Amino acid sequence: MEIKILVENTAYKKYLAQHGLSIIVKTDDKKILFDTGQNPYVLNKNLELMGEDDDFDGIVISHGHYDHTDGLSYFIDKYKNKKSQDMDIPIYVHPDAFLDRYSQNKRYIGIDKDIKEFLKNYEYLKLVNEPYFEDNMIISGKVERNNPYEPEIFYKSIDDNSSKNFEIDNVNDDMFIIVDDVIITGCSHSGIINVIEYAKKINKNKIRGVIGGFHLVVSSNNYIQSVYEYLKNSDLEFIMPIHCTGFNAMNVLSELDNFIYGHVGKVMEL
Repeated sequence: MEIKILVENTAYKKYLAQHGLSIIVKTDDKKILFDTGQNPYVLNKNLELMGEDDDFDGIVISHGHYDHTDGLSYFIDKYKNKKSQDMDIPIYVHPDAFLDRYSQNKRYIGIDKDIKEFLKNYEYLKLVNEPYFEDNMIISGKVERNNPYEPEIFYKSIDDNSSKNFEIDNVNDDMFIIVDDVIITGCSHSGIINVIEYAKKINKNKIRGVIGGFHLVVSSNNYIQSVYEYLKNSDLEFIMPIHCTGFNAMNVLSELDNFIYGHVGKVMEL
């Protein structure tokens, strides 16, 4: 299996960095795009710089936040301009990804409205709520949250007579994938410990490692330390925390022997 970091907050040399996440996963018979970042230009440019085609067998969306989804417009616009060719890439997403979502200060952070409308009518959309198994890939569906974690405050809205009623959004669409016993996670809004524990539950083999956002950027020092202790006592071959993990947590977790620094342009052969 080969894993390439396509979009991430930091980049190496010639690649473009941007807040968001997109990861290419290649196996012997599949090429999957996990998340798409927030911008079609950055997605396309990094594909070009990597010498990668956009011939994906599937696209998995970890959750419905713009920095993981709005790069989808690259594919939508491309196929709209190719009138002789229809878009037929399966896109896997949790139903709650379509919620209207807002940050703590009520800034819209959901999927771009045009992309959302496209997906709702997309012939090859696959909704995932429970664990979904396809060849050697598992899509988690909703993650069980049996261990304490520190969630960031987000909101969702329900329109009522053109006014918006805001409710706490628990980001229940937070999903990860497992490929060849490696967890690839978007933001781990369910808590990175819950992500790993749930992966152990639904995967028949031992989990080898985890790559992706650990979402510790707003976490307390005490919680970051608890994650450190959990990972220190785990038997994972490697961890690669990126994107929303946060500088403070990255600094702490980098002391682990199995820590690998990730960035746009990073390639792993597993």
